[in-house]
Amino acid sequence: MSLSFEEQIQHASVLLQASEMDKSIENYQEALKLATNARQKVHLYSVLGRLYQKMKDPKGALVAFEQALKLYDNPTHKDNLLEKASLLNNLATVYAEIDTAKSIENYKAASDIFSSIIDSGQTEVVPHLANTQFALAEAYYKKSDFYFAKKHYKEAIRFYERLSNEIYYPLKASAHYQLGNIHTEEFNLFDAKVHYTKALSLFEILASEDESFKPYLAAVLNNLGVTFKSMEEPEKALEHYNKAWREYQGLAQRSLELFQPYVAATLNSMGIVHAEMDNFEKAIGQIREAVTLYNELADSRPQEYTHYLATGLHNLGLFHFEMRKIDLAKDYLEEALKIRRRLAEEQPKNFDPDFCATAMNLVELYQVELESRLDFDSKTKALELLCDVAMRLQGHEDNRPALKNMISDCQHYLAYFNSIDEEHLSLQLVFRKINGLKEEIDGTIEPTEKIVFQQEIMELLSAKSKEYPHNDRLREALVYAHVNLSWLHLRIGDFIKAEKIVVSAPKLKNPGLSLQCNLAHSYLLQDNLEEATRLYKMLWEQTDSENEKYRDVILKDFEILKNDGIQHSGFEAVKQMFP
Repeated sequence: MSLSFEEQIQHASVLLQASEMDKSIENYQEALKLATNARQKVHLYSVLGRLYQKMKDPKGALVAFEQALKLYDNPTHKDNLLEKASLLNNLATVYAEIDTAKSIENYKAASDIFSSIIDSGQTEVVPHLANTQFALAEAYYKKSDFYFAKKHYKEAIRFYERLSNEIYYPLKASAHYQLGNIHTEEFNLFDAKVHYTKALSLFEILASEDESFKPYLAAVLNNLGVTFKSMEEPEKALEHYNKAWREYQGLAQRSLELFQPYVAATLNSMGIVHAEMDNFEKAIGQIREAVTLYNELADSRPQEYTHYLATGLHNLGLFHFEMRKIDLAKDYLEEALKIRRRLAEEQPKNFDPDFCATAMNLVELYQVELESRLDFDSKTKALELLCDVAMRLQGHEDNRPALKNMISDCQHYLAYFNSIDEEHLSLQLVFRKINGLKEEIDGTIEPTEKIVFQQEIMELLSAKSKEYPHNDRLREALVYAHVNLSWLHLRIGDFIKAEKIVVSAPKLKNPGLSLQCNLAHSYLLQDNLEEATRLYKMLWEQTDSENEKYRDVILKDFEILKNDGIQHSGFEAVKQMFP
């Protein structure tokens, strides 16, 4: 026995309540065959469209909604217009997943209808227009058309602000949040901050009443942290990152698998900011926590989180390197390199640059080890890495500045490590120590204190000169060490010692004029005026390395010696002799 129109709908309703949607659809389709007017058909097509949506059948939903729309070719009543706009929105929602252009086309048509209804004085449809504008903005955002996305998010917000009901806060907050994201993409940081801040105010209200909004609250706090970091306001960045971290910690207690990655990412972000503020102890503590979490995540989901683990280890290596904790830095960087090597073998296009970045940091560290410890194993390791890096970088056609810089650095370090030898490194180490001793000399006032450090310089250079007797740079440095030490002995009144130091200086092809000057002073102060005069005559019109005439140098030396308490009639005699 055939069922009537009303019975088919009643049966469909019962089946729907029993969650038997397939059978419910069959009854609605049978009812559609029995429909006697357009209104009944529109209603049934609309119901079928929504059921197909629930069943994840977009094709069926599109057919049903489009059939309903065909019945609105000549609408004459506002009710019909409102229904048509709602159908257009439903159709646009289905297209949103499969055809963005058609989705936008239908949202626009719905928006035009809602606008015309509002223009006629029917303001009760403002919420519908606001939601349609939001949906339009989302569609444009999906296709990265940020100009129109911004336009429609702002329109949606304008209409939501006419509605005092808190029920619209979630969409209004989301519109501000998305505007913040767009402005971030466009590097418009000030406007990003403004919209994130407005979104934050709304999400704070929503999260205080409904915990389901806490993930959104945490996300906007995190994005404010990113924004303040980019605006070079690290204290504010840390404040918002820290709030986001606390929110994510609370969320992770309820859903560890879902929110543990966010806890780790926020810790990592805070660590980076602390490092940029040169607070490396704090940075290391937070990155280490993040690494512990990423280690757990990489065990359970290696494809997703292994590269984050490698990045955390890489950063720990860099931060320890900044603190000159070389051994710890090397351990972390080598561990990061091991992981990144494996990732690069699996996906070279994605992970070769990361491998090269860690490798180049290790090369820099190996240079420090080589120069500070004369560890030639470091040279071997560095050259192996550099050859690997050079080969990988050749295979990437990429004009990013970071890769260009790595290519340049790789060439520089290859030239350095291929040319470096033990003698050069040994001298570098000695001269580094000497520079430290010179700073000590500059930091003292009394000549007797300076002599202690200058004597150390002499001993270092003398020992190294015996090891490398033909090194011109070393010989020249040793001569100037004799100059400086002899001058200091002159200043404390030890004239005989000063003379001995000058005489014992190595011989250069071009005799050191500064040595001759100190020798003249020692003769003068020992009352050997004849020898002193001979040397002063030879020096008087000469110039030193800074193009200063020696007559001026000699007269300045006399003044310094006088200030040191050394008085001698020869000073005036020399002045009179050479007016």
